[in-house]
Amino acid sequence: MALQASGQISASNIANEFGYTNGSETRLGSYRTTNGQGNFPVSFGALQFASIDAQSGGSVPTSGQIKFSDFYSTKLQQVVNFYGSGKGGNRLIAKDRYNANASGDVNVVGNYKIRPNNSSGTKVHIHVNQQIGSEKTRVAHCALRTGSWDSSTTLQVDVGGSGRIGGAGGDGGRGSSNSGNGFAGGNGSSGLGVQYSPTAVNIVSGGVITAGFGGGGGGGGAYDYDKNSSRTASGGGGGGGAGIPAGSGGTEGSGGTEGGPGSAGSVSEGGGGGNGGNNAGEAVAGGGGTGGEGSDPADNGSGGSGGEGSGASGGSAGSPGAAIRRNSGFTVNVTNNGSINGVQNATTVL
Repeated sequence: MALQASGQISASNIANEFGYTNGSETRLGSYRTTNGQGNFPVSFGALQFASIDAQSGGSVPTSGQIKFSDFYSTKLQQVVNFYGSGKGGNRLIAKDRYNANASGDVNVVGNYKIRPNNSSGTKVHIHVNQQIGSEKTRVAHCALRTGSWDSSTTLQVDVGGSGRIGGAGGDGGRGSSNSGNGFAGGNGSSGLGVQYSPTAVNIVSGGVITAGFGGGGGGGGAYDYDKNSSRTASGGGGGGGAGIPAGSGGTEGSGGTEGGPGSAGSVSEGGGGGNGGNNAGEAVAGGGGTGGEGSDPADNGSGGSGGEGSGASGGSAGSPGAAIRRNSGFTVNVTNNGSINGVQNATTVL
């Protein structure tokens, strides 16, 4: 637990919080530096700590005189590693990584004690400086979930300059076959899911939290008929939405004069829709819609048109996920010096 704000404080109180510095004994002066992590300031990924108790403005000195009152209101600092090589991935849960406590996954600032089983009373930094993505199945599926932490934990998500937390992009809709309607584009999923309250989120320059964006709708087909002949054309595929992973382009429809497939999206850009088939200018199918990206939602597929026949409707565009989702009623305090693409107040975290 965090140390008291006033009154008598003992060496054993301090050692219980930060760890013993010399076997079963502790020396206040040792806390001015670390146990094998180097002199302060020390860094974990892009996250720097000026002293054993804070990133900046800590009360425990790193040189000169040190006294018991310097430890008033201080607490143990921990860093969960989503910053090192190989520490990214898809559909991750920070509390699961903390609980598993594999080598290098949790760093205790100062290194005078091992990770406590209970995080209550400590400050936990979930530090992301790698790419973390989601999956395409549902809008509420998040790339990174905080998980549920022990009560009285101070929780902060720190996104570094190379960190990117992003939902998956939806696939483009398939184009119509012959004269049928185009198919809908897939929905994107979401970036950060907050399951503990309150949670602070700090994004530095270059860091990104983003929704996954919807796929474009597939193009509608068309037909033309007269007493001697009939013509059909099939729709183009929709473009994939931007995301991690990006959405795939939709396939073109089959039958008659066929259109083209949609293009896949990328991490930051939606793919273009494929052209609709054109049968002698008499049956002209619709093209697929463009996949969503940034501030631009995905487009519906275009409808087809027929000379003496009719054209079918294009498929609807997929919906984007959210940049940040939270459990209903939870408090999330965001400091953004990087980039957030998508809504930040969606509820339901999966």
